[in-house]
Amino acid sequence: MKKVFAIAAALMLIGTTAFAQSIGAGYAQSTHKFGKTSVAANGFYVGVGYTAEIMPGLNLNPGLYYEFLTDDENFSGVGLLQGKTTEHYVNVPLHISYGMDFAPTFGMFIYGGPTASVGIASTTNGAVLNTNQNNYEDDDYSRFDIMLGGGVGVNLMKKIRITVGYDFGMLDRYKDDDYTIKRNRLTAGVAYIF
Repeated sequence: MKKVFAIAAALMLIGTTAFAQSIGAGYAQSTHKFGKTSVAANGFYVGVGYTAEIMPGLNLNPGLYYEFLTDDENFSGVGLLQGKTTEHYVNVPLHISYGMDFAPTFGMFIYGGPTASVGIASTTNGAVLNTNQNNYEDDDYSRFDIMLGGGVGVNLMKKIRITVGYDFGMLDRYKDDDYTIKRNRLTAGVAYIF
């Protein structure tokens, strides 16, 4: 996992023929799947991204994003308390995009690739006993995930970027024979390119 972050950080620093920085924010919805049960959490993300041109139309897009999620669903089983759960993540996408400009002020692109995700905090406030549990104290609940996904976007006036994407969690985040936890994620956001 450390190698993924090191590679992503190095790629963000590589200079190429075209290099753009962006700062963005948006809506995030994460769905945790526990066997046949799904729990949706809503929140937001904020962070920075880079666009390094590989060749005309084809770009490398690493980034670094903070994500906040919360839900009021009840978790049953899987070692977690019932109640409101709040989670904080750091996500490092390493996407490839391909697009074209249809006018001087309008371009479209598609993107895809892996995202390394690390949970920095996860707490559940118990609804019944008014308890507060750090979910990462449970050794079976993993902080780490690799997501694979993609999306579409538009660039307006070469300054505003709007994206919609979806990621599939590839790792089982709960090490127990009776349960499987996988996290999928929908994002929609806007970024300023400078």
